[in-house]
Amino acid sequence: MSVEEKAQHTLEVLKNHQSIRKFTGAKITPEQMQQIYAAIAQSSSSCFLQLVTTIAVQDRSKLEQIAHLAGEQQHIAHCSHFLVFCLDVTKLEHVAGIKPPYGFNFIMTGLNDCTIACQNAFVAAEAQGLGGVIVGGFRRNIAAVSELLKLPQGVAPLLALCLGVPDPEYIEEQKPRLPQSWLFMDEEYHDPFNAEELAQYDEKMRQYYKGRRYNQQDATWTDSVKVMLPGMTCDAAGIIAYLKKQGFEFF
Repeated sequence: MSVEEKAQHTLEVLKNHQSIRKFTGAKITPEQMQQIYAAIAQSSSSCFLQLVTTIAVQDRSKLEQIAHLAGEQQHIAHCSHFLVFCLDVTKLEHVAGIKPPYGFNFIMTGLNDCTIACQNAFVAAEAQGLGGVIVGGFRRNIAAVSELLKLPQGVAPLLALCLGVPDPEYIEEQKPRLPQSWLFMDEEYHDPFNAEELAQYDEKMRQYYKGRRYNQQDATWTDSVKVMLPGMTCDAAGIIAYLKKQGFEFF
């Protein structure tokens, strides 16, 4: 395959991304997982600290427990592999002798690195015809998930990826995105809001929601945002208390 063909394949994988929540039940092969692990290992790492540890959960009982703790997200219970991306400073304890409390920069760095690793894993999965969805809902019960995974002090689960073989019956067309003028800017920030563009986008989303085969609804992007926002105000105090218990500080 030429450089141009490789580039085109990579770009097609990226542009065709969509979240998948329905799986056939088939297992991802060890060879496929090894490709995903290789992509995670090569992810960009802040200051090359390599703070990410990835835990792959396949045990059905554990998956069902995590699905419940994440708010009854049944795609977790039925996926092939559930990858949990953890901030892990224990490596630095061994090689550099650092001790808790770990500074706030570790949280920011770990969150960035876990996000990059998760996206790399997702792209590697989609390049092999697999599918999945990024999951953060488990954080509402982050301490319970941590106990289930037997995480020691210095390790915290920040992001997860649900992976499996997509059920073709449930694959929909891609969700329309906001206008590019709202997403990309040159040189400096400007307020992208445009009432007419928003109305056009909302109508496009309404047609998407009404036209898809499953979970049809008469709603716009604005409607969906207003429904989702209350859920964003989860127990932040509980997450902060958990992270402090794991040895991380916020000042």
